[in-house]
Amino acid sequence: MANANANAHDAYDGKIINDPFELLEFVNWLRRSTRDTACVLLSQDAHGSTHVPLDQVRKTVGSRAATVALDNAVQRSARNQLGIVNPHHGAARVFPPGDAWCDDSSLVYCVLPVQTPQEFLARIDDKLNALATAWRRAPAATPRVFAPTPAPPRNAAAAARGKQHTDEPSLADVREDHRRFRIDAAYASLCRDAILSPGRQYPCILVSLAPGSAEPYLNVPELLREIESDAVVFEIADNQAEDWLREHLPQWARAYSGACRFFPPRNGSARTPSRLYRVYDRTDSPRVVGELAEAVWNTAYPGGYSVGSAGGPGGEDTAAPAGEHAGRTHAPQRALVSGVVEMVLGSAAYVRAADERTPRKATMIELPCALAETQPLETLLRKGQHVRGYAAGASEFEIVPEWNSPETALRAYVPGVTVAGRVTYVCEDMLKFMVYPALVDSPAVEIVVRGPDLFAGTAVNANADMRPVFSHGATIALHIEERDAGEWLFSLPSPADTVIEPPSVLPEGPAWLPAADALAYLSRLHMHSTLADVPVESLLETVDSVPSAQTTIRTMHRQLTEAQTENRRLEQANEQLRADNADLVKRNREYEKSIAETNPLAVFGGRFASAREELDWQLRAQSLLQFTVEERGRRPLAQWSYGGGFFDSLGECKHGNMSRWSLIRTMLLVLAGKETLSGLRHHQLRAGRGGDNPGRKDAHGNTIYRCNVHGQYRLHFTRDGAERVTFLSVNTHGDLLL
Repeated sequence: MANANANAHDAYDGKIINDPFELLEFVNWLRRSTRDTACVLLSQDAHGSTHVPLDQVRKTVGSRAATVALDNAVQRSARNQLGIVNPHHGAARVFPPGDAWCDDSSLVYCVLPVQTPQEFLARIDDKLNALATAWRRAPAATPRVFAPTPAPPRNAAAAARGKQHTDEPSLADVREDHRRFRIDAAYASLCRDAILSPGRQYPCILVSLAPGSAEPYLNVPELLREIESDAVVFEIADNQAEDWLREHLPQWARAYSGACRFFPPRNGSARTPSRLYRVYDRTDSPRVVGELAEAVWNTAYPGGYSVGSAGGPGGEDTAAPAGEHAGRTHAPQRALVSGVVEMVLGSAAYVRAADERTPRKATMIELPCALAETQPLETLLRKGQHVRGYAAGASEFEIVPEWNSPETALRAYVPGVTVAGRVTYVCEDMLKFMVYPALVDSPAVEIVVRGPDLFAGTAVNANADMRPVFSHGATIALHIEERDAGEWLFSLPSPADTVIEPPSVLPEGPAWLPAADALAYLSRLHMHSTLADVPVESLLETVDSVPSAQTTIRTMHRQLTEAQTENRRLEQANEQLRADNADLVKRNREYEKSIAETNPLAVFGGRFASAREELDWQLRAQSLLQFTVEERGRRPLAQWSYGGGFFDSLGECKHGNMSRWSLIRTMLLVLAGKETLSGLRHHQLRAGRGGDNPGRKDAHGNTIYRCNVHGQYRLHFTRDGAERVTFLSVNTHGDLLL
């Protein structure tokens, strides 16, 4: 194993990781409990450079750690896999050997790039030295303040032989050395009562059996040597006891399948902030022994709780002899107090404890890393919510969370309702749908939803690729068809469905997930979208094997080929439309010309003394042809005049292809008050080309209007309070009136 670790060190030292596959292997190496070397993980800044060149960092680090750099191309994936200990923006992270950092992020040192390169390197050097010192220091070197006198060693058999017959069993019957109790099925209920006792003043540890074994993974004698008599150890002795405790302990107090549970003193609390330590095999035992010992010392000695002198669960008086602790002061035990959330402002909450007048700034004890990373405070707390915790100092309040169990929180998630959740993974034909987040003692409730099951019976192709529709981290709503124990079956909801509010993770708290837009994704189901619409980083996260990558590349190639074929077809159609449009323009010009030639008034052109006189005569004459006697009687033509630049603009248009008779017909419609006809597209002339620009006015304050003549030509005019029309100009569409 040492050689394997050394080879891995050599493989990663000096490496720049820029590929998601390599990133996954590297993170798996970081998470190995058997990893015996530290790691300095560098990140790139916005310009793609590390704060200090990689080779320079390696010279400082030497053989003490593997020095690795993260390329910005894999930053998003790294954040998803490493969480709050992922370095970014040029920062560096120093990971200790082993995988203890997975449960305790405080073990991972952070070095920020605000320092000079020399200070940056010196900081990394200091952190590595501190890391080496911490690992060399034996836990026994921690100063002891209180160590109760151990009882004589006894085992269960000797206790049974020497025990006088009594009517009531006692935990003293199964007590072995120090404070170790081997709990079989007959004493499981006494163990539960001792753990849950409101008056328990001593920390205790529950050690479960390894799966399929009569012994735990944890080395209990080694644990006892570390903690001495500072805590009680309940060691489950048979599978019947483990099954009984699993059924009769609350979820926050259970330990099974090799795990260990640590309980600090209760102080009358209805629930103690316990912690579960997972043990996957016997090689994990040294790590977990060290973590449990640290938890015991933090609880039993100054700066935390002190071990009470009321005796252990076996009934013996374990108090130290008089005078043994003369001159030593025990830290007072803190009592839980009730409070009410006064306000939640961004990332800060304030709690009014008991009857105090001034609210205290709140912090959360044992906030799961998953929640701290993904859930803002306003999804955990809200005004008026009742909480319990400790009043710390003069202005702080440490909330002891009482997490709602998934079983209780999801009670309303029954067949027939539409519920919201978060997409935590998506690939071609499957996604993972999280309906409740991971808490301290329970994993997230995630359901695998397969595309053919979800799309069955709908207009959506059952084999449709799910990646263009669903994205990692998105909030969506699904309809529950069936739910039986851990098996769920979902279908697509209707856009008109009501999404029930997601549950809260704390009593009286807000919904853990905002669900306002949970149905928005439905519109994308019927859109023509391809894998090209998926961000490349998100797409790479869905590829976890070579066959999967091959399938994705083939799909993208097919979609690209289809898009190119469709583009060629559309281009050909556009060419045909352009040709047809040019033909229509030509015919329209010929039509306008024929109208001008056949107009009975055309022969009178050029017989007037001025252009104004000719246009006035043409307007009156054309009105006889354009309107009936009844129309002229109902709406006589308004009086009109011309602006100073009108005839100049008319002369300019003669050089183009504007039809004079189209202009005259449009002017007559304006004089008859019919300029609002849809074909004329009557509207104000604005100060600019944007639709939100203000309307233009003439020197007399009258609004300037424009309407279509034909093609690109526009007529500009005003109408005053006496309904008198002034024709200002005729221009092409792009020309603005000066």
